[in-house]
Amino acid sequence: MYKAIIFDLDNTLLDYSFSELDSMKRTVRDHNLFVDEDTMWEAFWESFTKHNFRHWMDFTNKRGSHKSIEEVLISSFRDSINLSPSQHELLTNTYWNYFCNTCYFEDGAQEVLHSLGSQYKLGIISNGISVAQKKRLTAGNVYELFHSIVVSDEVGVGKPRKEIFDISLRELGLSNREVLFIGDSLAYDYQGAKNADVDFCFYNRTDERMTDEHNPKFTIRKLQDLIRVLSTPLIP
Repeated sequence: MYKAIIFDLDNTLLDYSFSELDSMKRTVRDHNLFVDEDTMWEAFWESFTKHNFRHWMDFTNKRGSHKSIEEVLISSFRDSINLSPSQHELLTNTYWNYFCNTCYFEDGAQEVLHSLGSQYKLGIISNGISVAQKKRLTAGNVYELFHSIVVSDEVGVGKPRKEIFDISLRELGLSNREVLFIGDSLAYDYQGAKNADVDFCFYNRTDERMTDEHNPKFTIRKLQDLIRVLSTPLIP
């Protein structure tokens, strides 16, 4: 039925939450911050994630003054910890280097990619920073498995807009009826697939409760279940 399987990247194939946390822990360790002070670390991390989300949303929605991801991170550090501007820049460089050059997979992701890659074209549609997404896939030795990698900052449009799916379909040389899209977000992935009239598989990794307005083609809780779903004939 399908000729290609397209994946969201963060928290679908790659464990973004752990990547972010691990990169920051390595950063503060390298710069000797919060040594043996768990309470200060927890307060900093709570503050950083709040400010970073705000700056990231301003950046992606083109509302703020940030022109680069580095500016987003510098502003997030500035609002979270009282250090000099040069120290905020050093923290940003360390953190971004760790984040871009390490790859932590969701459970079962490698197995699923190698299994499906022999039967389908593989693609990625991601709201993110292209250089980071491609470096992380390279670090995980899976970059070459994909026939198409479409990242929002590179193409100027993101999920849930239909246009980013159109770009992926053009690169794959397929129609919207020939692909299945897998993602973990109802707001961006499900709605984006719906806007593009593409079948959607909801990777419900956090056991999120759906409302009556959500009607994905498939729902899985483990990535390995995708292999079973694709091998089960659909009943007309």
